[in-house]
Amino acid sequence: MEVSGKYFLVVGFGVSGQAAALLLASKGAHLMVIDESEDPSMKRRARRKKYQGIPMQFGLKSAPSSRFDAAILSPGIDPRHGLGFSVANLDIPVFGELELGSWFCQCPMVAVTGTNGKTTTTELIEKVIRANRKKTISAGNIGVPLAEAALKSDKLDYIVVEVSSFQLETIDTFRPKVSALLNITPDHLDRYSSMDEYALAKAAIWKNQCGDDIAVVNIESEKYLAKLGCMSPVHAIRYSISGAPADLWFDGERIRGAIVEHAGLDARLNRTRLRGPHNAENIMATLAVVQALGLNLAKAWKSICDYQPLSHRLQTVGNVGGVEYVNDSKATNIDAMEKALRTFDRPVVLIAGGKDKGFDFSAIAPLIGEKVKSCILIGEMREPIFQAWQEATSCLFADSLEDAVRMAARVAISGDVVLLSPGCSSYDMFKNYEERGDVFQLAVQQLTENPKPPVV
Repeated sequence: MEVSGKYFLVVGFGVSGQAAALLLASKGAHLMVIDESEDPSMKRRARRKKYQGIPMQFGLKSAPSSRFDAAILSPGIDPRHGLGFSVANLDIPVFGELELGSWFCQCPMVAVTGTNGKTTTTELIEKVIRANRKKTISAGNIGVPLAEAALKSDKLDYIVVEVSSFQLETIDTFRPKVSALLNITPDHLDRYSSMDEYALAKAAIWKNQCGDDIAVVNIESEKYLAKLGCMSPVHAIRYSISGAPADLWFDGERIRGAIVEHAGLDARLNRTRLRGPHNAENIMATLAVVQALGLNLAKAWKSICDYQPLSHRLQTVGNVGGVEYVNDSKATNIDAMEKALRTFDRPVVLIAGGKDKGFDFSAIAPLIGEKVKSCILIGEMREPIFQAWQEATSCLFADSLEDAVRMAARVAISGDVVLLSPGCSSYDMFKNYEERGDVFQLAVQQLTENPKPPVV
């Protein structure tokens, strides 16, 4: 879309909105930035030199009356409510920042979506591309917004983009050369009316793929979407975590399939630093992308084996008195929590809870009864989770995460795992999951190996 000389309304002045504003300004567009928030730090950012000349309004509850050619919506702005709803009802096209960035991207894109594993898979793909001596960066929900990355794309071989369902709601022509659709499990049910609606939002990653584009897809996700009448329009490379027939599959110990066997790879999961079957899924998706791009699989596998797992994702942060403390703060839904629990064959003291996202925690109660010796519940969801799990395991309430760690330390004995895997978002108590994980890690550091008083 030609933007020079046109009038754009940028909705939201977070990281994505800032990148969208600077990109539009650099391309000769006229624009106005608006945001519902009146946060002083946001207003301070708006006064920076690079934003001079861009009109901004904060604290708005509805769209301004000025005439615009199009609006750019930040992914955190819900078009169903508040300011986002007001903008969506203007008689103008509404695009997302992801769509805007794609208009100016001068190299092929690899796009990754799914409920869990997006960030790890995106990082792995970036690493394996670099291992093949190609220039790339990560963008989207990891790294920088695509609107910012696009300005550097003329010097890159690929951009690897992590995309959410929210971002995919507002695409029009966004077209990745290779798409990777991972698992689809319940999430964001506070925003979507059903799992089907959420799944179809994810499937929009296929919307514009055509010709020799390639779709990498979890075969279980593909089957689910097929029942909804949605299929990839291009050649697909399929993988399976359950051992179903596919181009790649996991047998519980190693990744198998013609792709790795023809390359002579000994693709055992224990050769990497990544735990659990869910990480086998992330690796299979990465290897499938390597195949799709025609890169060297042996170089890719070496870089996967060297990969250091990200913080807040099944990250061991301490061992006190023979008890392992594991930070899985990134687990913001039930599926991520379930995958974390299945990683351990030792008794688990689980710290769970946070902001309500519309989940039914009773569905995981049998696994809680099998894996969890005691649960410490925090946040807005602690009472509903207690009601769902009280017959499955012992449940205690804590008023803060620091209290939860101290309580867990009193319950755990040598050989146990204390696992922070909340199954909820963090926004009731923290600004993001990273802050929650950092608080957990600091609380663990403050523990001592002194005799522990009994739980009261």
